[in-house]
Amino acid sequence: MLRRVIGTVALVTPAALLAALHGCGEPLPQDLCNWLADTNNCYARFADDVGTQCGYPYVPGNDPIASATGSFETRDDLSLCILSQGGQVLFDPPPDLTAFPVTSVGFKLLDGWAQECGSGSYKGEHNYSITINTVDATDAGASGPLDDHIIGGTFSATQPDGRDVLDVTCPGASDAYHFNTQFTDKCSEYANFLPRAVLDSSPGRPESPSATALAGFVRLRIEYPPDDPSAANAEPRVVEYFNCSIPAPPPPCQNGVRDGTETDVDCGGSCPTKCAAGMSCINDSDCASGDCALNAGVWQCV
Repeated sequence: MLRRVIGTVALVTPAALLAALHGCGEPLPQDLCNWLADTNNCYARFADDVGTQCGYPYVPGNDPIASATGSFETRDDLSLCILSQGGQVLFDPPPDLTAFPVTSVGFKLLDGWAQECGSGSYKGEHNYSITINTVDATDAGASGPLDDHIIGGTFSATQPDGRDVLDVTCPGASDAYHFNTQFTDKCSEYANFLPRAVLDSSPGRPESPSATALAGFVRLRIEYPPDDPSAANAEPRVVEYFNCSIPAPPPPCQNGVRDGTETDVDCGGSCPTKCAAGMSCINDSDCASGDCALNAGVWQCV
């Protein structure tokens, strides 16, 4: 196969020049099509080097709960995900259940010996970084001695302000590129191989009369270039770095908040639990005492 050689020569077409003039002093975009087609670009080399180190092969279309590789112990603390095969994912800051779906995340990946394997951050599908730490061939991992020395390093992609611009920094900061993503219309067969991360999340669902409880999850995967981008039906190599399940939310009347028809927290209304003295009520039937009365102008169980 003929390899298209990538260089750092800037395109000088009028379209490229106009794109460069978007910001004062912004460099001209480089040849994105050749970079995507090059099987030796730094993104492909990084994938070849680290493989699934710190992560897992991803099966497209898999059920996020059934395929979870780790779990949070409680819904109240999403700072630590315990991995099923050993290791942990530390989130800083922890995902906020009141703000799902998750749109940004920072994390560290620890192995079964509490050693840092890697780290990363996500702010958007083309706005992320992933670091895989160096590993010597003589080191032992969770699956035994490693066959290869892993150079690792940090790969990052940045898309400023959602513009048609992609800045790429290679491991070791040896290479950095400035691309205009509009140029993928000239090599649409490679457009699917842009550096991309996918963050999925769900807070889960409580049990209800019409549905069973459903656990929540947070998971991140990164798409790497295929071995041969020019091959027919080539698909990205995908690594899932975490898929952490979240215990299902408790049902109404047990969730520690006043919601639904409850007259006070987890009591009254349609809840089987009646409210104690001093708690809010509407009807006598809301109260354990069977008596709802005005107290200083407020309806309370007595």
